[in-house]
Amino acid sequence: MTIPTYIINLKSRTDRKEHCLNEFSGREEFCTTIVEACIHQYGNVGLWNSIKKIILELSAPDNDLILICEDDHLFTDDYSMEILKKAIAEAIALEADILSGGVSWFEDAVQASDLLFQVKKFSGTQFLIIFRKFFPLILEATFTKDDIADGKMASLSDRIFFINPFISVQKEFGYSDATAFNNMFRRVERLFVKSAARARICNSIRRFYNSMPSGSEAKDSTTLQNVNIPVYIINLPERTDRREHILQQFEGKTEFNITMIDACKHEIGAYGLWQSIRKAVSVAIENDDDVMIICEDDHEFSNYYTGEMLLRNILKAHMLGCDYLSGGSGKFDYAVPVSDNLFWANHFLSTQFIILYRKFFQTIIDAPFDETVIGDIKISQMTRNKMILFPYISHQKNFGYSDVTPSQNSNSGIVQEMFNHASERLKKMQQTHFLYSAFTNQKPDPVKAMS
Repeated sequence: MTIPTYIINLKSRTDRKEHCLNEFSGREEFCTTIVEACIHQYGNVGLWNSIKKIILELSAPDNDLILICEDDHLFTDDYSMEILKKAIAEAIALEADILSGGVSWFEDAVQASDLLFQVKKFSGTQFLIIFRKFFPLILEATFTKDDIADGKMASLSDRIFFINPFISVQKEFGYSDATAFNNMFRRVERLFVKSAARARICNSIRRFYNSMPSGSEAKDSTTLQNVNIPVYIINLPERTDRREHILQQFEGKTEFNITMIDACKHEIGAYGLWQSIRKAVSVAIENDDDVMIICEDDHEFSNYYTGEMLLRNILKAHMLGCDYLSGGSGKFDYAVPVSDNLFWANHFLSTQFIILYRKFFQTIIDAPFDETVIGDIKISQMTRNKMILFPYISHQKNFGYSDVTPSQNSNSGIVQEMFNHASERLKKMQQTHFLYSAFTNQKPDPVKAMS
């Protein structure tokens, strides 16, 4: 296989041209052509026009794919012809529109195989394999001075993948012709290092949980009927509106055993909440609980809640070694699906409904803290074994005020917007997980895929 390769280069950037030709020197798997970049007062528009020029004027009609490189592309030590061919074979099997050799940033990536991540948002256009079926969308897209090439491509497709480990990064030249804010010294280099590290973490998390024995899960609802979960509800006695609300939430739900915890008062609300959480955990230790749920009094069950769903996932998370399980979060950074309804994430926001396991109780009690403590961040930092349940079974009810974070969460609707946004992200990742789970367990034949 010889890949038609087009290197975009401004005629005046001879240093970049020399660098990029040197990168491809001796690599017979590529057939390289230097393409004089389209000049535009906005570098991002010039780059997009250059990509369109390659597709429209230079690529041969029988090319099923082409490789477009910017002249700052740099092969990593992980590059090999065999790895690239395997990645292309898998990308074809997955009906990819774009295959990237490496990204400087990404959001909501889900592994489709050991080698490929599917990604919704990304940055980095230095090494892009573009498949023919995606050509028309690029050519027909409207592109303005406010757009960027990678962002525009991401908006046009949900079949974008990158190779892990990265086989391509960007060489630092100390300037960028396409993206002005990348002119900061070593900024791009640091972005790629951080992005590659994140991809490695996601991959290791996936491998870790996939390697764990699944254990014997309950097969029917009768197995779970007699389970009774201790719930500790944190409430300031004077907040009678919240107390009434939270008791209504649990009314008739016999799977729970309710204990009210008088919240610890403090002029710093977040500090008082942390003291209240520790108070609840202390009671759970005294009661010899194996698992506990801590609820704030603004917790509200979602329409997805069922006792069976919750109990099954509490057991599943326990079998996977979980310390801390969230019933719903207003924010997370990046996440990895570890089962159909459980996601590992690097941190969670919100503590309105959290499940803690016995092995984690003493860790919370022994953890040092001061008046700067923020409960959700604190718990997230205390363990790597944390998960979130999706679809969310819990949201925060808007009372128009917050005793914990008055400056941020008193604005009408802001918490609900955060929950909705985070939930939508997880929904798309879950759909991607379902889509590629079969592929993850059943690799395609690379030779057949390439034929």
